[in-house]
This record gives sequence, C-alpha cells and structure tokens, in this order.
Amino acid sequence: MKTNLIILAAILLIACDNTGDESSNTDEFLISKSAQLLVQANNDFAFEFLQEINAAEEEANFMVSPVSLSLALGMAYNGAAGTTKTAFEQVLNYNELDEDVNTFNKHLINKLSSATDGSVMEIANSMWINELFPVKSEFISLNQGNYFAEVANKDFTNPQTLDDINGWVSDKTHEKIPSILNEISPDAVLYLINALYFNANWKYAFDEEMTYSGSFYNELDENINVQRMLMTATVPYQSNELFSSVVLPYEKDKYSMAIMSPKGTQTTEDIIAAMDGEQWNEWLGNYSDQEVTVDMPKFKLEYKNELNDELINMGLGLAFDAGLADFSRISDMRTYISFVLQKTFIDVMESGTEAAAVTIIGFETTSVGDDPQPISFYVGQPFVYVIKENLTGSICFVGKVGEPEYDLE
Repeated sequence: MKTNLIILAAILLIACDNTGDESSNTDEFLISKSAQLLVQANNDFAFEFLQEINAAEEEANFMVSPVSLSLALGMAYNGAAGTTKTAFEQVLNYNELDEDVNTFNKHLINKLSSATDGSVMEIANSMWINELFPVKSEFISLNQGNYFAEVANKDFTNPQTLDDINGWVSDKTHEKIPSILNEISPDAVLYLINALYFNANWKYAFDEEMTYSGSFYNELDENINVQRMLMTATVPYQSNELFSSVVLPYEKDKYSMAIMSPKGTQTTEDIIAAMDGEQWNEWLGNYSDQEVTVDMPKFKLEYKNELNDELINMGLGLAFDAGLADFSRISDMRTYISFVLQKTFIDVMESGTEAAAVTIIGFETTSVGDDPQPISFYVGQPFVYVIKENLTGSICFVGKVGEPEYDLE
C-alpha cells in the first residue's frame, strides 16, 4: 500500500469573486453551457478518481483533491501527443468537448483563487525543469499563460534544488504540507506541481464551549472516544435510503461542505459506489432548508498517496509507459511520467476549515529510443464529506472519515 495515512475525505467545489471586468468575464464564461459541460467532465473524473482510491485504500481515513490532480494533469496534457493525448482526453472526459480546456482552466483558476470575506482559496502551479533538458517554448507558454505556472530551470544534481522545491510547496500551502519530495531521481527532467490552500470560517460556527468528549463507532464497530462539536442552524438537509446529509455553508456562502452519514445497514462504501456526476446532481436537488442540530466529530488529518496505479486503472497507462508514452509536445527527447504523488491536509474545527493539497507529476527520460423541532443530525459512524463551491459546482476535495483524529503531531 503506497500510502502514508491519516486522512479523510473531502470534496471541494470552489469559486471566488474577483473585481472588475475580468471577474464578470470569468463568471459569464463559467456559467456558459460549454463551461458547465467541462465542470461536469471534471466532476465525473472526481468521482471515478474517488472510487479508485477507495477501492485500493485500506486505511480508515483518506482525503484527495480532484481539482489539484486535474489541474496538474492539465499542464501535463499540454505536452502529450498522439495516443497519449487521446488517453488524457478519455480519462479526464475531454474527448467529447469542443471547448478549449486551457481557456476553461484559466477561468476556473481565476474564480477559485479569488478571496472573499471569511475565506481564502489560493492556487499555485509551477514547472521545475532540469537545466540540461530541452523543453519546447510552446509547452512553457501554454502553462504560463493558462495555469499561471512559475518556471524554474535548475541543476537537478544540486541538493539546493530539492530544498527549493520543498520550500515552494511549504510556502504555497502555508506550511501545512512542508515537503513533497524526499529526493530527486538521477533520471528526473521535469516536475509539474499544483498547490492548493483553503481556509474558511463557518457561516454558523460551532461553540467551542459546547465541544465535548463523546462516542464514535469506527469501521470495526468499536466505540472510540472523540472530540464532538455541537451547533444548531437552518441549513440544507436531506434523508434518503442511503444516507442523511447536511450542507454546512462557509461565510458569504461561496463554499460549503456536504456531510453524508450512512443510514441503517448502509456504509460509506455504498455511498461512494453510488457517486457519479449524474447522481451527485440529483442529490444536490433534493436538499431543503431545515433547522438542524449538528453533532459531529472534530478532526485534523493528513494523507499521502502515489497515484500511478489509480490513474493507470482509469486508462492513463500509456503516459507511464517508458516505451510508448508520447510527450513530444514537451521535448524532442523521449520522456514519460514516472510518478504522480498527492499530499493533503485538513483541519475541521469549531470556527471553520483549513485544507491544503499538493500534486506533483514527475517526468523522466526514457531509455527506449532516445501523476419545527430541530432535526438531529448525529454523526456517530464513518462518513463521507464534500466541500463544494456554490457557483460552478466544481469539486476540489473528497474523502471519508472512518476514525476521526484531532491531535495531529
């Protein structure tokens, strides 16, 4: 198992308000029919990615960031050609879209990374290039112009380069993810990195004085002691045969977190198995505002996963094949993806939520040829949660909590 575990599940749909004409243009674009098709494609990818992670993960808690992964893969896509490019389009659900993906991602980044009162979402992209590796100027300009990627040409044999990469990651995540690499492979020629940082206050905060020590039944049906938060507010709520759920808004209603607690004999496995873009949209239409007393665990978790197997299972195997990968739009030298690694962090507390994600894609050269009464909503067992942005519906984080923890060293 290629996992460093302690984290959970989240889904982050994000958008922010900019000011001026650029903001209006971005908003108009993102609510257009063509952009909504791309949002749907991203969400379909997010849920398929979640199901792949869930099928392989043996730990109780995990969290992934589909939006961080899709943006990193979007940069890599700009370097793919031939059947490798087709594989990216199929995995990312871009194969039936006419809209330019780069234009969409540029507007999405602008929307996601705009601040509003009580919340902040920061997105950063970078390209770290071995100074001996010849990269085509069009690949660099596409990622600079559409992903606002920083470019660093470095001596990969110099230990300072590793420190510089990890320092960039730490800085862009406000030190929540202090490093992403332990070493630089002698064959490494290029790293594409996406970093996300999210910090938002609840619209209806939990009272710290009401936090108490209470029960939670983990996946082994063991009764464990956790810190539990209490709050009563009028929020979107639904209950069906599969789960009961609330949507907790953050300040200014730009973001929200959906929490889905299994009902009866149902499990988080059943919820995740049912998730796809169409089903998600149907669920979103079934919430209604209710007065709800929310009693849920407080948690702080970290997660790390190399995503090679999941992406290969989803259809991106060509990109990882040293003999078959075609990244000729990056360089005339033969290259392939050696790894895709993601680290995430989340802290859900009384005042709000702080989260971060980093996705790094490593490229190496190939040796062939030349990644009424208040309703009681008591979360007392493993649950799934989604943090979403309410204008675009784009999904940024998704995960599961099987055993809440808070005192993270």
